[in-house]
Amino acid sequence: MRSFPDRVVYRSFLRAGGFFLAAVFWVLPAQALPAKGTPAPSLTTIQLLQAPTSGRRDWDSLRGKVVVLEFWATWCAPCIASLPHLNQLVEALDPARFQFISIDDEDPKVVQAFLAKKKIGGWVGVDRSGSVFARYGVKSRPTTIVVDTRGKIVAATEMDNLNAADLEAVAEGKSVAFKPAMEIVTQSAAVLPAAAAHPLFSVSFSKAAPGSKFSMVKHPPSGTDFLGVDAGTLLTYIYDPIGERTVVGSPLPEGLYNLRVELAGVPDAEASSIVRTAVFCGLHLQVQPKTITKREYILRATDASQQLLSPSASNGKAMRGYWNGRLVISKGTMDDLAFALETGLQNPVVNQTGIEGKFDARFNFKPEDIDSANAVIKKTLGLELVPGTEERTVTLLELVKQDEGQLCAAEPKQDK
Repeated sequence: MRSFPDRVVYRSFLRAGGFFLAAVFWVLPAQALPAKGTPAPSLTTIQLLQAPTSGRRDWDSLRGKVVVLEFWATWCAPCIASLPHLNQLVEALDPARFQFISIDDEDPKVVQAFLAKKKIGGWVGVDRSGSVFARYGVKSRPTTIVVDTRGKIVAATEMDNLNAADLEAVAEGKSVAFKPAMEIVTQSAAVLPAAAAHPLFSVSFSKAAPGSKFSMVKHPPSGTDFLGVDAGTLLTYIYDPIGERTVVGSPLPEGLYNLRVELAGVPDAEASSIVRTAVFCGLHLQVQPKTITKREYILRATDASQQLLSPSASNGKAMRGYWNGRLVISKGTMDDLAFALETGLQNPVVNQTGIEGKFDARFNFKPEDIDSANAVIKKTLGLELVPGTEERTVTLLELVKQDEGQLCAAEPKQDK
């Protein structure tokens, strides 16, 4: 789940994204994310909004600490949803040995207003000139940079890939393999020969070479390639995080894939259908609506709810869903939380919290595991799930494997 500087989240790339059918790309040199083992670029141009008066942002002063740089924005829904995890890490680790610095490039007044409503542990700085973002090659958010005690880059990753044990290992000088962040490269139409003009309408889905790095190539003004992406991540992109409950009914194909789309001017609904069909056919998956009837669970508040719940401060888009073992809501109501829980549990969930407002949450629980879900929502949100008395139906979109020799079936239309 990524956000990009033009404030596009999730399926927006179907409207303005794309990829070529051509096998050759002409890519402009672009500042990449810093390589492991290289010196961390300067931070001196950021304005610290939340830090001790003695806080200094030069690497000489930070030497001896493991530094975690979180590049974020108030409009970035995944960034906001990751804040509880960031705050947990800040609280769990010794501030004498670890320093977290969250860096935004918005107006300081916007960030200050956000901080008045939402807690961010560690230091918070603003990069109004964009020079720090540029030096670190950050084009998507959230992006997390880990720097060791010598001021050398350890990893470019995401906050959700960090844990206290791995950061402690970095502090001890041990080698830690973090899952890499996605990189974005921008291609200029000016360097393309006339014969290589962008197609007006193009969809391509193919296998990527084993070990390919997950990256994104933009083709201004409207194209984007998603390269080296696994099947599970693809499904999170092509399903609307607000509208549908999706269940994978069989193991997803292994390996990596390249998805390229050019659908300039195509309406959202048609674009979604086109890309889904390409991916499903390529993965030999078929969508089968599935209606289940189960006894409901009731989502209700506890005495801890008021203390643990805090209103959303996100300036971005609303989001709700459950993918690959992770529940996410951003600017979501308690009804949205019930929807996402229902999706993960494959069991009806009814909101009876009586709580109004919009909230952010991001946590993991095992699919269809009520005990796992209950434990995490009690701990993080002060809510609980209890058995109800009524039987309810839920419609799920189940993805099932087709034989490779079988004719690709079109995605069935769903009643609205």
